[in-house]
Amino acid sequence: MIEEQGRVVAIDSDFVWINTMRESACQTCSASKGCGQKVLNSISGGKASQIKVARTLDVGVGDMVLVGIAEETLMKASFLAYLLPLLVMILSAGVADAVFSLPDPIVALIGLSGLAAGLLLVKTLSFRLSCNPTYHPQLLRKLG
Repeated sequence: MIEEQGRVVAIDSDFVWINTMRESACQTCSASKGCGQKVLNSISGGKASQIKVARTLDVGVGDMVLVGIAEETLMKASFLAYLLPLLVMILSAGVADAVFSLPDPIVALIGLSGLAAGLLLVKTLSFRLSCNPTYHPQLLRKLG
């Protein structure tokens, strides 16, 4: 489980909004120079990000909480977002070249069309997965 601490900033009947700050984790991480999160954190000036989590615990505004998401879920979502469009692009260009022996500019255009199709596939799949609660952060426990 990948966990993050945050402070509850708003509550309604079904959801809790939590501000998280990743700056402390970035200071101690050995991959800080090559991590995209550190870059995003530096762009935002180290400001907190806000996430919406289903209200499964009795918490109040100002409470410190621990939120998390399963590593497997994060890996699947990363594959979906980053690798799937590239695979569709490579496969479409490879099939166009191997099967039809088209000129290189046409193969490149088919590859770009494959990338666009892969991105549309990601959009469709992510819309379907957005209803799956395992792909949402979970409110794990109240701290202190």
